[in-house]
Amino acid sequence: SSGINAEYGGKAIEGCDTTKLNNDQVTGLLKILPEKEDIKAIKAYTGDEALLAEAERFYVTLLKIPEYALKLDCMKFSYEFKPQTEVLGTRITNCLKAGNAILESTEVKELLHIMLVVGNFINTGGYAGNAAGFRLSPLTKIHEIKSNKPRMTMMHVLVESIEKNKPELLHFYKKFDDITQVAKIDNAENERELRELKKVLDDIKGRMKKLDQASIDKFADVLKEASDFCETAKKGIDDINGLEAKYIKFFVLDKKNYSLQECFRVFSIFCNKFEAAIGENKKRREQEERLAKRKAEMAKRETLPRAKKKGQPPPQEECVIDNLLSEIRGGLSLRKTKSVGNADSKALTRNLSIKKSNQESAEKWRKTKIAMPEGKPVNGSVDPVQLSQINIDVKT
Repeated sequence: SSGINAEYGGKAIEGCDTTKLNNDQVTGLLKILPEKEDIKAIKAYTGDEALLAEAERFYVTLLKIPEYALKLDCMKFSYEFKPQTEVLGTRITNCLKAGNAILESTEVKELLHIMLVVGNFINTGGYAGNAAGFRLSPLTKIHEIKSNKPRMTMMHVLVESIEKNKPELLHFYKKFDDITQVAKIDNAENERELRELKKVLDDIKGRMKKLDQASIDKFADVLKEASDFCETAKKGIDDINGLEAKYIKFFVLDKKNYSLQECFRVFSIFCNKFEAAIGENKKRREQEERLAKRKAEMAKRETLPRAKKKGQPPPQEECVIDNLLSEIRGGLSLRKTKSVGNADSKALTRNLSIKKSNQESAEKWRKTKIAMPEGKPVNGSVDPVQLSQINIDVKT
């Protein structure tokens, strides 16, 4: 059922040869080891082994190997030890690296000082004004404090202020790019995994005394490496616990309510929201610039003259003389006073050389006397040739 030839597998197990059997094969063999009843039945069999099925022949071969179960356990430990220690060791290293980086960062200290100044300014005159410090938890809520400007929060205002006054602090979060992953690490979980690893290691060490010296030598390097790792990991976990004490003292935290993991979680939220605010501020500025540009273009269009409709002739100026001649041709009665109040002042000035205002020109036209040639009816039609005989006398 294991898919391993009885003779081939038996030699690999007896020689503790990890090059012939991989981890999956060893794990599968450990699951199908014969029980006590199976062992009794196999030992009681005295017939020809060639007549047995492959699985039964494998069991017969396996029972001839001294401490076969222990050798399989040692082989499995050698396979799984390194990946397990790499994961645990990386978590411990990253946790210490991020924790020390935050405490030693001058950017973080300057940023917290700026936030304290901003907070004291906002709370001026209140009970919370003129504070010497603030708790760590408000860092997760800065992005929730609304500003008097639409779509802006205190986080946006803080980022905008830092961009103008302290641009060197703007990308401080890039030094803590792994803070989100570190925030998921629980040092208590590290301690539990280390205890389990050490328990398995001690068990293997104790049982290996039953093996022959050749088999012990096969696993000597693995056991030493595992022992060294356990010591290093134990020191790293102790350092993390010491780091947690430093955080509690530095940020004046309540030991009952805060852990190092909680501190990492707070900084993770703050860094992510800070980075997001940078992008949101940039997008908002671009929108405001586009809006201002559109408004400027609209204002410019409003100052330009209206475009003429296609095919529409330009408006013609009204000429007083032309109006009079048109009435004469039509045989209309001429009066001594003619209301020309709607005449264009420019046309009057050009045609009659009167450089007066519209109101004065209209008054003068009301005093105008038109003399027709004798013998011609006023209401009759006028020959165009006779137009030159019409005398227009304007009384000034």
